[in-house]
Amino acid sequence: MKPRRHWALGLAGLIMISSLQAQPPELTPRQYEELTNLGDALHEQQLDQVFELGHPLYENPRGSEEQQAFVRAFAARVLAQAYQQKGDLKAASDILEDALNPAGDLDQQTLQALRWLLMQVLTAQGEYAEALNQLEVWWQDEKEPGAQAHYLRSALLAQLERWQQAEPWVLTALELKSDPPDSWRALAVAIYQHLEKWPQAAEHQAKRLEVNPERPRLWNQLAQLQKLAEQPEEALVTQELAQRRGYLSSRQQEALGRELVNAGQPLRAAKVFEQLLEENPQQKQIERLRLAAQAWLQTAQPQPTAAALLRLAEASQSEEDWRRLADWHFSQGNWEEAIQAWTQLRSRLEGEALAEVELLMANAHIELQNYEKARALLEELLETSKATAAQQWINYLDAL
Repeated sequence: MKPRRHWALGLAGLIMISSLQAQPPELTPRQYEELTNLGDALHEQQLDQVFELGHPLYENPRGSEEQQAFVRAFAARVLAQAYQQKGDLKAASDILEDALNPAGDLDQQTLQALRWLLMQVLTAQGEYAEALNQLEVWWQDEKEPGAQAHYLRSALLAQLERWQQAEPWVLTALELKSDPPDSWRALAVAIYQHLEKWPQAAEHQAKRLEVNPERPRLWNQLAQLQKLAEQPEEALVTQELAQRRGYLSSRQQEALGRELVNAGQPLRAAKVFEQLLEENPQQKQIERLRLAAQAWLQTAQPQPTAAALLRLAEASQSEEDWRRLADWHFSQGNWEEAIQAWTQLRSRLEGEALAEVELLMANAHIELQNYEKARALLEELLETSKATAAQQWINYLDAL
């Protein structure tokens, strides 16, 4: 089963906003005002104003060395996010890399914020190896990296197809986050698929489904993973639940019914076929009616079995289906129903086939104690290949 990389979209678009308000040195009132105006312009998405205000602050900061470093870093981060919104990721990464080189006068919190934002931009650019390197630099100076950082580290490793290394990081992320985004679970599923650890992949996919049961595709994906994990019964249940929600196509429902029959679950299969027929009343193809009838025949449910066989025979009007209906009623001791079904066949038959049916009809009439009707049929058979058997039954009637 080829994993889908929908989790990668969440990685590329991941915006982990860190506060623009890193712990500043003591600033002048003018510096506070300039930085506030710059931050407000970004918040209001006034990008032209951001560039107009930000570049002078970045290129020519004033004040002490610490103040200049802080103002320059602040402006770099705002400008980088503005470039991101504009779609110019190269300009965003360039200004962040420039701000980090050198970074000797920056306080630790501001330095970490710059590194983090640069890692984001590199990720968005698809520069996953460089983004991972930047994340590792950030990691060394971070006391307690959070769940999102663990997720991002795993996602970057996965993008680099380092699946074994990616596994523990995503698991830690899921442990740290009580209600993780779906993309985190999707990443875990993708990792386990590539590692061919199907039970674990199915486990995480099931957890995705618990949170998002309204997403039809997740049901089908879970069933496939359960099959790969050698959990056939669980896969069948998953598909049945999906069908009840209306998430399976007609073809998928038909395939499910066949799987249930092959798994020795004819009653469950019959119910699947019945729902399929009910949902598609204009598409009661003969083949689907036959599948339903065959499933019911394997159950111990006489009434729905009889109804399914009759429905099929009436729809197909084939000799085979009427004969199947009659033979089933005969085997169940439903003599009148068997006679009714055979009556539908008589006009279509001749020779040996007709004689065989009339002999069976005579037997059914005898069971019903309709002796005159039975005798009439048997006497007609005296000139056929069934003459010997017919004479024996006539002798039996004479002895009554």
